[in-house]
Amino acid sequence: MSNKAQEARQASLLYGLTDALLYLIGLNAAVFARWDTLYQVHFALLQRDRLIATALFAACALLAGSYKPGRVSDRFDAVYYLSIALACALGLQLALTSLVPFDLREISRRELVLGAGAAGLLLVPWRFWAANLMDRFPAFHRYFYVVGSEAEGKRIAREIESSAAYRAGARYCTLDNFKQRAGREAKKSGSGQPMDNAIVTLSEADRGQLHDLLEVCGTHCRQVFLHPSLYDTLLISHAHLVEVAGIPLLEVGNPGLSAYMYVKRLIDIAASAAGLALALPIFVLPTALAIKLTSRGPVLYSQERMGRDGRVFRLYKFRSMVSEAESGTGPVWAKADDDRVTPVGRFIRKHRIDEIPQLFNVLRGDMSLVGPRPERPHFHEEFKARWPLFDKRLAVRPGVTSLSHVLGTYASEPGDRLRYDLIYISSLSVLTDLRVLVDTVRVVLGAKGAR
Repeated sequence: MSNKAQEARQASLLYGLTDALLYLIGLNAAVFARWDTLYQVHFALLQRDRLIATALFAACALLAGSYKPGRVSDRFDAVYYLSIALACALGLQLALTSLVPFDLREISRRELVLGAGAAGLLLVPWRFWAANLMDRFPAFHRYFYVVGSEAEGKRIAREIESSAAYRAGARYCTLDNFKQRAGREAKKSGSGQPMDNAIVTLSEADRGQLHDLLEVCGTHCRQVFLHPSLYDTLLISHAHLVEVAGIPLLEVGNPGLSAYMYVKRLIDIAASAAGLALALPIFVLPTALAIKLTSRGPVLYSQERMGRDGRVFRLYKFRSMVSEAESGTGPVWAKADDDRVTPVGRFIRKHRIDEIPQLFNVLRGDMSLVGPRPERPHFHEEFKARWPLFDKRLAVRPGVTSLSHVLGTYASEPGDRLRYDLIYISSLSVLTDLRVLVDTVRVVLGAKGAR
């Protein structure tokens, strides 16, 4: 990590911790709302509830993007995104209090509302002042390398440089110049990502270079934006649009991915632990017994799969085929009416019961509940040779279920499944995962797409 990136991360961490501390102080101040019954308060449990409420606020602030460099150093945006985080956190806290019985919690709804108000009175002036402080950090001064078509690239660089409100630097580079500069900066800093941001702009005649440009810029830059052509705008939704100095851009990849991954992991741990506990008497024991009584071989089947960042792990499933099904053929794809599948295996595949042991992989951190389905190393290399973007699937943990599972089928072409996976990664969020999980229930109950 470059010194500049490290400085930005440390400053953002201090910024976030100060937010959390001021929010906790606001909640503590709200205790005076029950001054007449203060003698009845169990302060240890009350502080526990305050810490939980503070953690929810911190998560909302993170997911709202309030710690992005361009926002923490802008006084209006700093306060605006704080307000969104406060409102979302309060709504979530009030919803949770309606689900948790009063005898299991110490904090009241009135304290949550008053605490959020008191925290707001502390946080707004802090954010307003801190925005000026953050603007002095070189790490929060944005700089853009505009790469691609010369005429449009120079225009965009001029627009950014001349924007007094945006306060950012920019310069146009040819692709060769950009590569040379990136190489020099990498040697100088010893970092794989020494440069700030890149904007890729191409004329219609040069669109064939888009993949190479995005690949090079993605390797050397913290953030990469695409200046869309007029034809691109016909396919763009507002959710993927950002602006820099009044110029419409698309941020390549998912800008909220890293923030959500921490929340996603906590959800995975809780849900997989609960799922294993519930599935043990209902599915695991009867399935294991049925497999053992009807065919020779182990109950569980394990196989090497590709995980996040290319790490190989062993995936576990209930055995649905005859033992050593690939001993004479090597790795082969399952096909419709595969004669290697046992009668019990056909049933558990149809209803996806064979996937339940993968909850253990989720608990270990190999997988997530939702994500691209993990591929075997042999097939991964084969598909990567055909589609270089196949490696992009490894940006997140693979999933027990996926967008390609609920919208596609087992028979979907690998290229189509790759399209589903890349769309999922670029739009990854709490709502996306919830939609996939809800659709998974429909697929399992309807036995759709099983092989």
